[in-house]
Amino acid sequence: MNNGMKRFFAVAAVALMVPAVAAASTARMSGLNVPGDYVKGDYTGMYTYMSEVNSVGNLAYVEAGSIYSNFNDHAIGAVLPGLFDGKYGVWSFHLRQLHPALGQSWNYSPINSGYDGSDPNITGEAFDIIWGHKMGSGNLALRLNRSFESYDDGTDVEEGNGNDGRNILGFGGGYGWDMNANTQVEVGALYQQRSFDNGGTGATTDDGGTNLLVAARAFRKASGNLTLIPAVKFYSQDFSTTNGTTSATEKYSGWQAGFAGNWTVGSDDLLVFGGQFASNKGDFGDGDETSELMMPNVFMALETHLNPWLTFRAGAQNAMFYSYTYKYEGGGEEKYKEHYFTFNLGTTVKLGNLTLDAVLDPAFLQNPFAQLMGGSNAFYYNDYYGSRGTGYSAGNTCFPQVSATYTW
Repeated sequence: MNNGMKRFFAVAAVALMVPAVAAASTARMSGLNVPGDYVKGDYTGMYTYMSEVNSVGNLAYVEAGSIYSNFNDHAIGAVLPGLFDGKYGVWSFHLRQLHPALGQSWNYSPINSGYDGSDPNITGEAFDIIWGHKMGSGNLALRLNRSFESYDDGTDVEEGNGNDGRNILGFGGGYGWDMNANTQVEVGALYQQRSFDNGGTGATTDDGGTNLLVAARAFRKASGNLTLIPAVKFYSQDFSTTNGTTSATEKYSGWQAGFAGNWTVGSDDLLVFGGQFASNKGDFGDGDETSELMMPNVFMALETHLNPWLTFRAGAQNAMFYSYTYKYEGGGEEKYKEHYFTFNLGTTVKLGNLTLDAVLDPAFLQNPFAQLMGGSNAFYYNDYYGSRGTGYSAGNTCFPQVSATYTW
């Protein structure tokens, strides 16, 4: 087990915070760079809080790939409240090259294992369907997703593609309701069974462990331009294996609790400020384990509309008191205490019903002409973009992540 897999919590979370009139995308959230769960009216939130599917409206989206997670994932999907004339609820369909992270719209996820924040299980996805139905003042939603591959040569049967490419069967449900005139609450839960069998005598298989995500958040209207959003989340993942005689433990779990304020400022611009506390653990058997604490991680973001068709955004996070402990079998341990800072830029270009969101290379503002012309203007990070101490260079990639949304 390498250290990158064991250091499994990302300081930088996938962001989401946009005006209620807009349907946020993964690229938009990444550009804002504030932790997830702290905005309403964001279609990517429906993977965790599935009842959000009832509020999205007519939407089609395209994910054009990203270098953030080192996987050029591509996706297209649609939310269709008018399907079957709306008689049978809201239907949404999502076709992806890769299976998304637990509770997220794409593979990159701050809640799951892998120090860079990505889900350690990477596999192709067959289908993902979310169905929603309004029930008076409440919203109900259900989710079903599946990923699989199999090989049978008449002697050996192989399922999945190893420990990091498991077959996945997921079920989820969510419910949202109005607690009072000023407060709305949403809860969601997602269960996934991830399995594999590499076939043959003494085959290595999963140990039957499950993956679970439970989350809750609320929206409290505090004043004319301020909304307060508390959120809590718990996850558990089991990537342990067995070959019939020997078992290898690999389990991850953690919780997060945060609070943010969303201010509408200027001319429908957005200012976000908040913080979260987080605790994460990894268990690798025989006393070999890791633990991480963020006490707290503070974040801030600004999104401003430069004109009706162009938007600029920026966001930063600082895990002010970050600690990481690795305990070895036999009693030895390593401890790190430091802080982690991350920073992102983003932009939006609106063309009629089509909205193009993009993350900008962090060095874009220093020399935008070189970036746009394809020149090298590398910017190096030592945080969640790459492994500790090595950094990540965007090179001449002006837009590391791009999403497109079409509404009608």
